[in-house]
Amino acid sequence: MDTTTLILTMIALLFLLVALVSVYVWIGRSAKASPDAVEVIETFDTLSFVIKNAGSSSAQLRHASTRIVENFGRIDSRNVNAYRELVQKLCTHRHVDSKIILNFEKGLRQINPNFAHEIEEALALGLAARDKMGT
Repeated sequence: MDTTTLILTMIALLFLLVALVSVYVWIGRSAKASPDAVEVIETFDTLSFVIKNAGSSSAQLRHASTRIVENFGRIDSRNVNAYRELVQKLCTHRHVDSKIILNFEKGLRQINPNFAHEIEEALALGLAARDKMGT
């Protein structure tokens, strides 16, 4: 074999090796760049935190209030104060609109007719606090 042919073959193999390593690294990076979506577990506490968080958006408030009514809507004598606080916090949140408040309150009253008076009281207190904030 000629020396020139041997050198050209070695250079070609070197370029092939560099290309293969580059492809391998590129595939590895793209797999890490798109991780699987992390599933968030929605509990009463995490959804309550969204309502209590002053930085929550209107869409986040709508989602949290809907999920609370759907999944955690049953009120008993042990947790009635937690729901009172949520209704009041929702009323005074700066990114909430009236539809979110009314849907939350209506959903809770429909599921818990025995606690309708407590829910309405919390709503009245929250709306009164909202009026004070606006003036």
